[in-house]
Amino acid sequence: MNWKDALLDIVKDSDSRIRFGELLAKHTYFGIGGEATAYIEISTVDELGALARFHRQWDVPVAIIGRGSNLLVSDTGFNGISVRLVGELAKLDVDGNTVSVGAGLSLPRLSKNMSRQGLSGVEFALGIPGSVGGALIMNAGAWGSSFGDVVTNVTVMTDTGELVNLTHAEAAFEYRHSGLDAYFCATGARLKLEPGDVDTITARMQTFYKQKIETQPFAEENAGCMFKNPSGDSAGRLIDISGLKGHRIGGAEVSRVHGNFILNIDNATAADVLDLIAYIQKQVREKTGISLQTEVKRLGFLD
Repeated sequence: MNWKDALLDIVKDSDSRIRFGELLAKHTYFGIGGEATAYIEISTVDELGALARFHRQWDVPVAIIGRGSNLLVSDTGFNGISVRLVGELAKLDVDGNTVSVGAGLSLPRLSKNMSRQGLSGVEFALGIPGSVGGALIMNAGAWGSSFGDVVTNVTVMTDTGELVNLTHAEAAFEYRHSGLDAYFCATGARLKLEPGDVDTITARMQTFYKQKIETQPFAEENAGCMFKNPSGDSAGRLIDISGLKGHRIGGAEVSRVHGNFILNIDNATAADVLDLIAYIQKQVREKTGISLQTEVKRLGFLD
């Protein structure tokens, strides 16, 4: 039996599904990327545990891609299994101001649901199109807030399929980074939010969202902020003063609205994006002396 045949035995739940030779461009906000050998939507903890053990037994690469909002996939695709968490892995439970949330839940859904319940702390997340899992791994944030700020505990899965509960300190949140990559997968988290007035929280959330659509590219395909902000500065500002807004390589272009976004303007390839990233880094380094580090995750590349 080859690993593809064995993988079919993992998916038992009716809400889960698997496809082979799936084009990952369909599952990323960038709209870029070749085929994954397998694409699977996992809806139960038991199936996820089985996949973790499968990964260890067969030594097949596995990538949890979430909603693909912060991801650049190689033009040659990914020789492995790409995973999206759904079903019970995207659940949401509220008990007072304590919120238990699955890694597969979208951040906009979390933000809107919390505002309706008069709970504050994730208003900034409405404009971030990713999932809770991605927000945990990357400690996603906006407007001076980070997701890790409201997290009290994180549940992760090891490569033996065991669930482990981590404290906030053990999750090791830093700027756009955490220590959760050391595990097979983050499965969920417990959040502590602040009770407040529904109208006030909703107004704040909508203000953040309005700022986003006014100051960042909204309609074009992109993967969010491409570079981390250097300490005490803004990557967008550095790119702007380096005269790079609107610079284009192939089908990839630096946004004219916000310099820290690379847009898929005309069927851009991953190679176009990488060439543009390298050009931006070189120009900014030469003009400002600052080396920009990428924030967007990469999948399927050799380096």
